[in-house]
Amino acid sequence: MNVFVYGSLCKNQENHHFMKEATCLSEQAFVKGKLYTGHSYYPLLVKSEEEITYGELYEIPSSLLKELDQLEGYSTLSEDPYFVRERSEVSTPHGVSEAFVYYWPREAKGEAVHNHDWKVHRYIQKDRLHYFAYGSCMDNSRLCDHGVDHLFTSIKGKGELNGYRLAFSTHFEDGSRADITEHPGDHVEGVVYEVGKEAREYLYQREGVETRVYRPTIVHVTGDDGITFQALSFTVIEKKAEIAPPFHYAEEIHRGGLKYLSENYMKSIEYKFMEEWKVPEFKTYLQRKGWRQ
Repeated sequence: MNVFVYGSLCKNQENHHFMKEATCLSEQAFVKGKLYTGHSYYPLLVKSEEEITYGELYEIPSSLLKELDQLEGYSTLSEDPYFVRERSEVSTPHGVSEAFVYYWPREAKGEAVHNHDWKVHRYIQKDRLHYFAYGSCMDNSRLCDHGVDHLFTSIKGKGELNGYRLAFSTHFEDGSRADITEHPGDHVEGVVYEVGKEAREYLYQREGVETRVYRPTIVHVTGDDGITFQALSFTVIEKKAEIAPPFHYAEEIHRGGLKYLSENYMKSIEYKFMEEWKVPEFKTYLQRKGWRQ
């Protein structure tokens, strides 16, 4: 059986230890419903056809359901349970499935959670946090142009995001832009920064968060030392069929990645831009840099 979690049961949250025998099927799942802050360390999910809430989808053993019912204050014998458990449709990058979801059955008294993601809401409360860049933000050319390069000077090095692949699934007039999408067995390399509040505000604007191009998400990145940690990143909301990026964007990704990413990963990027997408000017650009076939 499956269960969708969106608060304290998610990764790196207070009650995630309950999920030690569960299998995570998707970190980027969502359901219909509006998320509110509660009076404690957990949020409240209220049914809504107009809003969506992001969370994680798990396959669980049947024995765990009783523990989760107890944690959420749900009982079939109670006329007024704390939370109610219902079967609902859950969407993931791989399709739609059915899962148990715990809803708040009363009017929520808290504030709506911005960006509909409790993990993001909790993580960005920190004064300093990790940011995982996998696209043009690996390069500092536009950071310099925008006068914010001083906000991105704390570079921790290469990070590896396992279970995802690099995609180009959002369209602009001149071509696509990069995205991360769940894909078992694959990985994405990127640059890890430590950033403060001002840098995060810049990233939200640059990534079009308010205009719903990208949304913030929390991913789990492994550094060169083998330690896995939380990081803020961004993923496309409305994913479209992949098309080629423009040369200037491909150049930024390549130029930024050369400083930090592995040789094999960079070769795969070069192949994608030159052979799969046939990005105009990219082969000439590589030859100018002394690239050899």
